[in-house]
Amino acid sequence: MHIKVGGYFLFNIEHPTFTAGVNEDWIYDENGKPKYWPIDNYYYTGERETNFLGQRVIKQHHTLTQILNPLIKCGFQIEAIEEAMPSADMMGMPGMCHEMRRPMMLLVKVKKV
Repeated sequence: MHIKVGGYFLFNIEHPTFTAGVNEDWIYDENGKPKYWPIDNYYYTGERETNFLGQRVIKQHHTLTQILNPLIKCGFQIEAIEEAMPSADMMGMPGMCHEMRRPMMLLVKVKKV
């Protein structure tokens, strides 16, 4: 990939706290309500086999350091980082309130300098 000086690179990935989750699922209480989102082996990067939308998939887990520092080293300037969260009008949807308890997505905008 070649980006000219002044060009932008935008990407959206699963947040590392999401991919570092144990089985990418909540830990539930005895009544089936989410208690907490477990994170384990955060600094051990690489393949993670998990269940995603009912299918077994292989994902790649990386730390924020591994995601952002190479961009800086390649001459990019970070313009924006957004840990996406649901909008207020989505809060009435089942389970959506739990999406405020941990970030699921990471959006990054960088500019080639």
